[in-house]
Amino acid sequence: MPLRTRLQPGGSDPLAELVERAKLGDGDALGQIVQRTQQWVYNLGYRILRNRQEAEDLAQEVYVRVWRALPGFRGDSKFTTWLHSIATHASLNRLRSLRRESVAWADSDEMLEHLLDSQQGSESEPYVESQDKEFIWQQVDRLPRKYALVLTLFYQHELSYQEITEVLGLPLGTVKAQLNRARLALADCLREANAE
Repeated sequence: MPLRTRLQPGGSDPLAELVERAKLGDGDALGQIVQRTQQWVYNLGYRILRNRQEAEDLAQEVYVRVWRALPGFRGDSKFTTWLHSIATHASLNRLRSLRRESVAWADSDEMLEHLLDSQQGSESEPYVESQDKEFIWQQVDRLPRKYALVLTLFYQHELSYQEITEVLGLPLGTVKAQLNRARLALADCLREANAE
């Protein structure tokens, strides 16, 4: 959604007066700025984070940053350009943080089970939201086929070790070893994706 506040003829910033008042500590002026831009900030956060709660939290964080940094805003650019920069950087930083959390979870069997288990409904997921699962499964798809297959059978289809040995025709020890290697490979893949 575009910003509700459009530039006026001549290129002037329609928020300039409110910004100047807010810089002097006028909370009402900041409230009006928030009201005029909050939907746009939320939408930007949601497009990057793909999670409503994260986007709402991010919008609050953005306006706290704006309030703290506002006295230093010199007006070299339009306020909306400055706000866009703050919101974009905050969103990307939060996305990197969420991915790092996904990597940490992948190092734990219990967390990995919650991340990969597609059978759980979103209301019962204490550890991760659906966009995290989608990211994890995208990384699973990058793994060698035998690792992706064993992870899918164990976490998504919830087959036991014994059932996997029957499906794949492999000895139990081999299945356990492959699953362990697949977990390690996934953790490495997540770290690599986070570094990109």
